[in-house]
Amino acid sequence: MADLLVQNAVEQVKSAIANNSSGYNYTEMVGDSLTNVVKAAIETVPTQGPYTVSGGSASLYLCDLSDSTKISKCTCNYFGSSTNCGVSSPNTDNLWMDGSVLIGTGGGSSITQQDIVDDIRVIATQPMKFINELYSLDTAVLLDQIYYSYLELKAIFVAEGNTDVTTNWYGLGGGGEVQGSRLSNSNYLKVCGSGTTWKCGVGASCTWTVPSGASRVKFQVWGAGHGTNTGCCCGGSNWGSTGAYAEMTIDATPGESYTVCAGCSCQKWCCSNDTPGCGCGSGVTGPGICCLFADGAGCYTENCNNMNHVRCQVGLGSACYRFQNFYCSQGGSCWCNYGEYCHGGSCDSCGMVGVYPNCCYQNPCSCACLNRNAVDQVQRTHRGIHGGGCFDTNHYGRMTAPPIIDADTGLNWSIPGTGICYCAYYDSGQCCGGCNSTNWDWHPGMGGAYTHVMGGATYHKSDVGRGGMVQISWS
Repeated sequence: MADLLVQNAVEQVKSAIANNSSGYNYTEMVGDSLTNVVKAAIETVPTQGPYTVSGGSASLYLCDLSDSTKISKCTCNYFGSSTNCGVSSPNTDNLWMDGSVLIGTGGGSSITQQDIVDDIRVIATQPMKFINELYSLDTAVLLDQIYYSYLELKAIFVAEGNTDVTTNWYGLGGGGEVQGSRLSNSNYLKVCGSGTTWKCGVGASCTWTVPSGASRVKFQVWGAGHGTNTGCCCGGSNWGSTGAYAEMTIDATPGESYTVCAGCSCQKWCCSNDTPGCGCGSGVTGPGICCLFADGAGCYTENCNNMNHVRCQVGLGSACYRFQNFYCSQGGSCWCNYGEYCHGGSCDSCGMVGVYPNCCYQNPCSCACLNRNAVDQVQRTHRGIHGGGCFDTNHYGRMTAPPIIDADTGLNWSIPGTGICYCAYYDSGQCCGGCNSTNWDWHPGMGGAYTHVMGGATYHKSDVGRGGMVQISWS
């Protein structure tokens, strides 16, 4: 039956080629069929292909973000890290949104027909050089015909079990899953706090057994987020740090058992000068996993410490006493004892404070063993990230939430609805966040909402971080 299905697929592709035929006699021109020319090109360098660079132009993996300097450098323009405090909408020209880091939707891929044909054409076998000349003269027809040959070869290579080619060219056997996305939109489960209680920081744990028929499993892990604190008067806090993130895709055998833990975040609301709730890590242990763990966000002095780290990375010294733009030496509100800020003689933060990494005790890991064909064989992780913001001279301004990977789409998650302060502008009084946001439906792993008070609104308490999560998907 399997051979018959393969043959049917090949015949369908051949029919498509015939229906789009240009009348070119490739055998007469180059001594072989177009399909064999394409086959020879692919087999010449099997490690090249449309999946080896995550979809054409996108060449950055999540593992790049395990290095905090990749987040903290001002050249990395993450979500909301614009330079003008007056901008009312989030900046979308950044790595998280342009396809460089998160390239696909859940279970899908952003690789196009053009990407595939371009990758085939750069492998310069002698017959392909001639095909390239013809391509420049009749691009539309050759684009389709080379692509149809690629599809025909996919069925053949799968039947032959050519691991290098099926992995690098067709995304089979581990090469084609999309970073940040689950393997399947039908075969998956999420482990987090029961019901909707993860909103208040509750974690969860369980044992999961690989089901019958599954041969490939992906684990995605979000550490729990950090709570936020509230200033007594003319103060508050930017968005709390998200938990770290880690993922792993490996071969699996039905019946194997894994222990899964989604970390909790302390359910703690507090007034000023009290320790905000910290987040615990999430992880998975079991066959083929040496280490898969995402730290929670848990250092109560992390705001000042981590902004200090950022300033060191951009070469501006080590002093960090205010919530201020990285290139600003004076201005912004002063950091207090427990991650909150308060008005300290200067309000203007000299432009937008971009999101910045959590460097405090965070070392997420993703390491497979036992020859499980792990994707990339590299760390596919990133650290937790703090939210950014800015002030003007009146202590008015806006705050932006840090990016986090959406479990359902594999893209940067955006808060639904219009009443939630994802990128909000405030101008007076008791503002967004705090106890007002306790039950908002955020994504697991998010830090607590930002808070901002003016005029002595000391009753406006702070917010908890959201609990962690583990998502498992299989094919």
